[in-house]
Amino acid sequence: MLRLRKLCCCFAGDGISEGHEQEMKNSNTNETVMTIAKTNLTTRRKEEYQKKLIISVIETMHLVIGNEYEIFPTGLENSKRAIKDSCVYAGTLEKQGNLIVNDILLPEDEKGAGKRHFMIKYNKEKQNYFLKDMGDGMGTFIRIEQPLKLKNSYIVSFGDSHMMVNIENNLLTIRFVEGPKADHKSTYSPEDSPIKIGRFNDCDIRFEDTSLSRNHCYMYYADAWMIMDGDGKKLSTNGTWLFVEQFFEFYDGLVFKAGESLFKAKITQDFNNDCNV
Repeated sequence: MLRLRKLCCCFAGDGISEGHEQEMKNSNTNETVMTIAKTNLTTRRKEEYQKKLIISVIETMHLVIGNEYEIFPTGLENSKRAIKDSCVYAGTLEKQGNLIVNDILLPEDEKGAGKRHFMIKYNKEKQNYFLKDMGDGMGTFIRIEQPLKLKNSYIVSFGDSHMMVNIENNLLTIRFVEGPKADHKSTYSPEDSPIKIGRFNDCDIRFEDTSLSRNHCYMYYADAWMIMDGDGKKLSTNGTWLFVEQFFEFYDGLVFKAGESLFKAKITQDFNNDCNV
């Protein structure tokens, strides 16, 4: 039976005409060409659109509320700095000699604003924008409005207090570096979760600071130490903030502050006019 099947296969193979074989080759070639064409079209469509970041002023003492800054992968649109290095700098210093220092100019009388206060950088590999404080001024902070994974050396701020985070073997240690509890240090295990911070009597870390909400924020363990503003249902009045000493990835709706101004981020897809069609 096995020998008969082999013979049948051989006879069947020998019965294929040269013309039919050529048709099959042509068909395969056409399919390959179509696949390549579709891949090229998909790639071109991706190139034709680029991710755009829009920074809007939502609260301020000296800037114009509603003012928008459009940022592309190459940098700020219509920047006087005129260098397409995928970076945008913001601060109070306009020039150093003949060199334009900042893309976004903050008012000199803006309290807490530095000469080169913060930067926004586009990461080509991750195809997104990142925010970082430049170490000049009173800091750049993002508002925590969704659960945030805590990392070593993070500095979290609320009211007049700033606390530094350290995590080792799932043990969370927080040390207050400024504020009414300066130098106070506490260590928590996952079993202590959640750890509530605020003015309520049942808070694990309690403050008399009237600028804080009754349940201002809390830390909890869920395979990693996390922090969230408010009580889980409602955000605090004045917010819980993360100092962006290291690059922090933008997401749509992110709010950050520099000096006395609050900015809100919007991420969109924009048509790339520089793309060759």
